[in-house]
This record gives sequence, structure tokens and C-alpha cells, in this order.
Amino acid sequence: MRARILLMALSWLMPVLVQAEPTRVVTADGAITETVYRLGMESLLVAVDTTSGFPEETQSLPKIGYLRALPFEGVLAMRPDVLITSEQAAPQDNLDRLVKAGVQVETLPMAWTPEASLERIVAVGDILHARPQAEALVTELSSKISRVQQDAANRVKRPRVLFILAAGNHSVMLAGQGTAASALLDTVNADNAVTAIQGYKPASREAILASQPDAIVIAESTPGQFDINKWQELAHLDAWKSGHHMVADSMLLLGFGPRLPEAMDALNRVLPSGSAVVNDDS
Repeated sequence: MRARILLMALSWLMPVLVQAEPTRVVTADGAITETVYRLGMESLLVAVDTTSGFPEETQSLPKIGYLRALPFEGVLAMRPDVLITSEQAAPQDNLDRLVKAGVQVETLPMAWTPEASLERIVAVGDILHARPQAEALVTELSSKISRVQQDAANRVKRPRVLFILAAGNHSVMLAGQGTAASALLDTVNADNAVTAIQGYKPASREAILASQPDAIVIAESTPGQFDINKWQELAHLDAWKSGHHMVADSMLLLGFGPRLPEAMDALNRVLPSGSAVVNDDS
């Protein structure tokens, strides 16, 4: 498994246009920003978007706005050589205007698998002329991912997990099929407990009670956003009462960035121990 992931990442067929080494970089995607830091290239960053809150050092950088509503003037004012973002970036008109203004705009694919996550690291490394650092990071992360997946592969039964997103304005959403949340569950051999929903939908108390999950995961967009006291239906579920639940940062869990092994491991550990065979050397 480790060799397969590493090979796919290092032989990614999507070419990145060779450009002069950038000196002023703007990133608009939290996972991409994290990658720049893990590659040791953060000195090039002149601004980031509002999804970029990790590591803590990002707080001192200018914010250009939200990934899905990037302002042309706000980005251009940073005088970047390159804007590195993902296919979630919008509006496209502003991205096109930035290209016409002389900014190298690199739009990377979404990464909802370990393989795609590692491929994206290599792509960022190529853009920043940091291929050796990217290859070293991929090797490190590939090993960690493989260890978690080996443990998860021993699972006798795929547990059902209720995944909830606590987002802005105190809204609580159920993560259904076709989401990064569901993709993360798949990495550790687990199933989404909500099968009738596509995407993220407002949480209904009826749906929560009907899900009957083996574990519960709460992804918070800001720390402390989710209040279990306001969702007694969750507190009454067996999974919550038995301690098979976790609350964590949404970018950690859903970003599929360099912290993916950490997210997978945390999720794997919250699953009922009886549903997997534990390796003595894990």
C-alpha cells in the first residue's frame, strides 16, 4: 500500500507549467497553505485566504478573503507572482482577470483520497521549485497513512459513523454521501451512517436519532462552536454515551492536507475497539 501511494504521488501525470521561481506567493485553500509551511517555503507567502488558519503563523498574514469569493483587487494588491488555489476557487472571472494581469494562477484538483492528497503536495512543490522537499514529505506521510490503513484493514466490520459539520452562524449540518467527510470515513474502512443524504444538509433531530451510529464525529469550523447541550438527541445515542465520539477542527478532518495521517488516526481511534483486530506493533 505504501509503495503504491508513493508511486502514484511521484508520477502524477498532470504537468505543472515551469515558471521562474516565485518570490511572492498567495494561497487560497487551507490545505495548500499548510503544505507550503510543511515544505518550509512559508517565507514566500505574502497573503492567504480565510480558510487558512493553520499553522498559527498564518494569523499574522494579510487575508485576501474567502476561497469561493476571491476579490480581484484584493489579490492583485498583494503583487503576487503566483496564486495557488484549488478548483473550489471562485469566481472564475476574477481568476481569469488575474491571469490577464500577469499573475500565475495555479488551480489544483480537489484531493479526497490519500493518493490525491500526496499528488497535490508534489504539485505545490513543483510550483515552488521545492520538489526534493515535496518528495521527502510524501515519503513521510505515505508511511504514516499506510500504518493507519493497515490497522483499519483488520477491521472485522465496517462501523457506521455519524459525521456532523458545525459551521458558521451556529448551523449544524449532516455530512452525507459525496462529501469530504464521507471520503475520510472510507480511508479508515468505515461507512457513513447517513445514506439517504447527498452533500451537507441541515441536521434534523429525527435523522440523528434514526442514524444509530457506532461513532460520532463533529467537525467545527471554529473551536467551541458545537454545543452538545443544545443537541440532546446526540447525547442520548449509544455511541455518544459509550465515548465513541470526537470533536475536531474541520480543516484537519476535511482538508486532506499534510495533516491527513493525523486526521485518519484520530478517526480510527474513536471507532469501537471491538470492531477491529488490534495489531500488537501498531
